[in-house]
Amino acid sequence: MQSGLTLSARSYALASHIWMRLKETPLLLGWLVTGLLLTLLLEGWMALGMGLVNLLLLGLYVLLIRWMTSGEPAQQPIKRPRLELAAALAIFVLVMVVQLLDFGVWTASPWQGWVRGFFAGLNQWVYTLNLADWAKPGFFSAVSSTIKQLLPTLLVIFLLGCGQHAVGLARPHWRLTAVLVGITAIFGLLIGVLLRAPLVQVVGLYGIGIFINALPEELFFRGLLLSRLKKFFSNPLNALVISALLFNAVHVPIEIRNGVPPLTAVLGIFCTDYPTGLLWGYLYLRTRSILPGMFWHAANGRLGFIFMDL
Repeated sequence: MQSGLTLSARSYALASHIWMRLKETPLLLGWLVTGLLLTLLLEGWMALGMGLVNLLLLGLYVLLIRWMTSGEPAQQPIKRPRLELAAALAIFVLVMVVQLLDFGVWTASPWQGWVRGFFAGLNQWVYTLNLADWAKPGFFSAVSSTIKQLLPTLLVIFLLGCGQHAVGLARPHWRLTAVLVGITAIFGLLIGVLLRAPLVQVVGLYGIGIFINALPEELFFRGLLLSRLKKFFSNPLNALVISALLFNAVHVPIEIRNGVPPLTAVLGIFCTDYPTGLLWGYLYLRTRSILPGMFWHAANGRLGFIFMDL
């Protein structure tokens, strides 16, 4: 009985803390409200309801992460925060330009022809490799993401002399990581994601997915960008909001390529119906490691889903 009361008291204290932080961060509270309104306008009442459910799930994940971590670890010293933030933003612009050209959103000649020709040739090369047919599309995406985002990020980290801890390459928090990935896999089992292909294929695609988006995006958006943004804000949640918005923005070109109207895709940056950028950023702030987010990120869509999806 006593342990039950203690757990309830801790949960209440955590929920009160989250609410106080929201009130102290108008940028985050404003985004949540604006995001729900945009979700309603762009996607309708069903999507709004799903967005509310996902915000509730976000709160539960935050409580779980906070409960399983002892506190925000001290951030590793950043030698030249202004220079490193400028370099991170330059990578973001570079990635956006390459994405716009590669996905045919920006038809600037001759650069579009060069970029699309390069990746078309890369795709043809991948399909000549002795790989299983189910692995080839994912392997191409992994190589493409490595070239577009991972290599530029690693190059900047090397040139700036950032230590591994300064970009979140720290302890993996295996217990927390296992719980988060496990929850996603349970969801995947319930809705059939884990059963849609042989287990070896599911596991293989999960491993490939680490290099498609999990490692490149967690290293850049959380390990490099968020940690540098945090140096310029007294409230780290403000930095979290900006990094999450930029994380949403980098997916606009592929949304447009997939048929979403450009204005809808741009406004979608501010929607909160699938708030993974906030969640993975918060996980980084609580662990100062990109590794739990990397393994969890790769699980989303491959082992299951972190949030409810229409």
